[in-house]
Amino acid sequence: MRAPTALTAAALATASALLLTACGGGGSDDKSDGIPGVATTASAAPTTTAAATGAPTTIDPSLALPADLKLNFDWATPADHTQAVVLTTTANFMQSLVHGVTQQSYAKSGLATYATDAALAYGKSYVKTRVDLKRTLTGTDHYYRPEITIASNKTSAEVTFCENQAKLFSKEIPTGKVHVNSESARSYAFYDIVLTKFRPNVDLWQARSIVVKESALQCKQ
Repeated sequence: MRAPTALTAAALATASALLLTACGGGGSDDKSDGIPGVATTASAAPTTTAAATGAPTTIDPSLALPADLKLNFDWATPADHTQAVVLTTTANFMQSLVHGVTQQSYAKSGLATYATDAALAYGKSYVKTRVDLKRTLTGTDHYYRPEITIASNKTSAEVTFCENQAKLFSKEIPTGKVHVNSESARSYAFYDIVLTKFRPNVDLWQARSIVVKESALQCKQ
């Protein structure tokens, strides 16, 4: 989504700490397992995969958007159940951010279902900023290249993906004026989201932290 605000280094620390706890390892500079700052033994290593080919991700119908706005999640549902739930939750979290903007209301966003802690704080700030500006969104936002890392105990996960927001625009609510921007380095963003299971025996996940890298040229298509 246009002009995302990256959280502070505290969010990065939270992401590493959550996965560190889940994997039962100690901190190090080893990044070979796909989780920066988390060292694991071979028997407890988390698994990282790109989303496999399958059915399109199904978005929560309560997060429906106006006809002039679409979020294109260019990824398919993995065959693995845990990965599928985690990736679908990630998509619903991202859509709830935009849904809150279109509704001009955090209370109606659905964020409380799909986010907690730092990710929820990010969502509240994201929606509030656009409500205060009396701005909504129009066009198409494109998300792609997801990679999923599941901790060995399957209660924490990390999802990274790219965004191309070149065709997503800000729209003034009072006048309907659309602010069109040409594609540039700022069109691309890279997301790193950590999710945790709500309760051990409940198949519900929530985004817990989010880090956004703007002008992410590694995402250029």
